[in-house]
Amino acid sequence: MPEEVRTLRHPWRTVTDRVPHLTPELEREFRFGQRVARTERGFLMGGTIKGGSSSMWYPAGTEQFEAYLAWREVEGIVDRRDENAYAHLRDFLAVRGVDLQNGQRSGFPEGREGSGFNPELGIVYELTLGVLRALPESHVRRPQLRRVQLGGWGPDGAKASAYHNATVMMYDFAVRGARRTFLGLLLHELGHAHEHALGPAALAGLEAAYRPIAHADAFYALEFLLDPASRRRYQRLVFNEFLAETYLVYAACGQALRRFIDDQPAAVHAAWATAYALFRESFDGVEYE
Repeated sequence: MPEEVRTLRHPWRTVTDRVPHLTPELEREFRFGQRVARTERGFLMGGTIKGGSSSMWYPAGTEQFEAYLAWREVEGIVDRRDENAYAHLRDFLAVRGVDLQNGQRSGFPEGREGSGFNPELGIVYELTLGVLRALPESHVRRPQLRRVQLGGWGPDGAKASAYHNATVMMYDFAVRGARRTFLGLLLHELGHAHEHALGPAALAGLEAAYRPIAHADAFYALEFLLDPASRRRYQRLVFNEFLAETYLVYAACGQALRRFIDDQPAAVHAAWATAYALFRESFDGVEYE
């Protein structure tokens, strides 16, 4: 996996000491997809609400604008036109039967009308291709993944991204916030595609392993968009979310996940060892650093 993906295994350190005018409150808002824009009415801060098509904006000042621009250079997604990055991602997906869609041109990915280059998303194309290239070929070339939508929104109340009708959907919320959050969400939604591709035997084995893990609350939780406690609770409540998060963790945190499993008490260790083995098999034997 790309180095930036592997940093997900570490705590999300503050950068307030590196960015002028950045306060902990502003950092939290920027990391959650909010931004500051210069308009005819002055500076406004805001963005999409829960990743949907609605947005909310309120007055901001020069220092907040400067803090946002500087933060975006360090952690965010800077608008960058890169037609080569778009073409490389489009072609990589096309030969595997996957359509690349510009979600800002079509609200719902039901056809090819949304395909097209978005001049603001050069870095997003680059990040997406880096992740997909690191996955087994079978994870990209399969019926459960027919489209990747970048930008726009989707058919439900999801907060920042979704998997729907064989489509990984990265909403405006995800492509406007922190790179760390985009990468975590991308792998999480690819994990839902993977979940739909698993056979009955693998699903049954994972569900059996999940029960003692959930009973002990022994989840491996990362920090992006939400804090680790929230992501742990998320997995405890819904088995399918455990599968998607474990897909992310397996790909992004290989060595760290293996060390985590080794440190568990006997019953939990056995359950996690089973889950890991089933994921390794579903990854065609590929393991990550």
